Amino acid sequence: MKRSLNVLVFILFLLGSVPVAFAENEADLRARIDAKSKELENVQSQINDTQGKLDNVSSQSKSLSREIQSTEYTIKNLELNIKGSEINIDKLTLELENLGIQLSDTERMISEKKASISTIIREINQREKVGVLETFLSSKSLADSVTELSNLDELQASLGNEIVLLRNLSSALDENIKDTDSKKTGLVNEQLNLKNRKVIVQDQKSYKETLLKETKNQESAFQRQLSELEKKQESINEEIEGLEAVLRKNFNAALAPGRGYLKNPFTGSRIMTQRYGATDFAKTAYKTGFHNGNDYGMPIGTPIIAAASGRILAVGNNGNYQYGKYIVIKHDDNFFTLYAHLSQQSVSVGQSVTQGEIIGYSGNTGYATGPHLHFGVYQTMELKGFAGAGVVPVGTTMDPNNYF
Repeated sequence: MKRSLNVLVFILFLLGSVPVAFAENEADLRARIDAKSKELENVQSQINDTQGKLDNVSSQSKSLSREIQSTEYTIKNLELNIKGSEINIDKLTLELENLGIQLSDTERMISEKKASISTIIREINQREKVGVLETFLSSKSLADSVTELSNLDELQASLGNEIVLLRNLSSALDENIKDTDSKKTGLVNEQLNLKNRKVIVQDQKSYKETLLKETKNQESAFQRQLSELEKKQESINEEIEGLEAVLRKNFNAALAPGRGYLKNPFTGSRIMTQRYGATDFAKTAYKTGFHNGNDYGMPIGTPIIAAASGRILAVGNNGNYQYGKYIVIKHDDNFFTLYAHLSQQSVSVGQSVTQGEIIGYSGNTGYATGPHLHFGVYQTMELKGFAGAGVVPVGTTMDPNNYF
């Protein structure tokens, strides 16, 4: 009787035991994590405000003053994003520390539960060996024998409860490990974002200096440059579209992947500013009347991710023309994706990438009306040289929207 009571007391002790030092440490970490979250919210509010001003400037007619002001807002936004990355790195580091403490505590509790279960099993085995008749004969009274048998039932019920608790702890351990892996990936990505955004800021500052130097801060010089650029780009665009129009006729639907093959080449939600095909905008903006990919509006410096796993076929730069800085991924089934108008590329030719991996950052390089990502999908592709624009991806384009 006394031993059964001791076992039950031990079980209750295990269920209620949480070290005070751990609780205090976790509370302190949670408070610091919450403080970082509030800092991030404040920075995001400033980013949204600056982005609103940038969008307003970008909607105005193209002029030197607009271009300079747009660049200044872009620099400010990138600097705020850098600050946000630094805060998020601190937050993720604290979250990983907290998860580490929780992991250790869960492992300790699992070990204690296993020990508790072993103790209960030994107690049950010992009592079951005695048997019902022997229990009655060895007891001083009928009441004592009934109590002994009742205690056995309680031990068996406690064993069932402990097994359920152990399963719950094991599930919590699995969730903790998954969460830890996710936070580690997030930390690595945020460190990459911080590094690359610092480079992008310097590129934007250099662009502003070059713009002022080349135009001598004169609107007439800027408009002259813009006119020459548009004429050259129009010629390149017509040639490319002429080639791709012919190639599209050879498109083989049987060789194309199915829906769900691709994931969005960015995280979160973004507005599609122009889709693939003979859009209303394409009919008025391009002589060819055709747009060979999807455009997604987003601030400069937004992480761009691989839409599917594959190998990097090209990391190019067309300067002020066509796609500007771009990346091409060749996928296992001879399927290609293009990511264009980037501000920064973070992969190299021949590198293998997995779906969702950061490959670069959005921008407005090349011939672009504003910051956005041009995303193209190809069944066949070749890298063709064009005077003034360097090497440009050309091929059998497909509607990306059919493969998400």
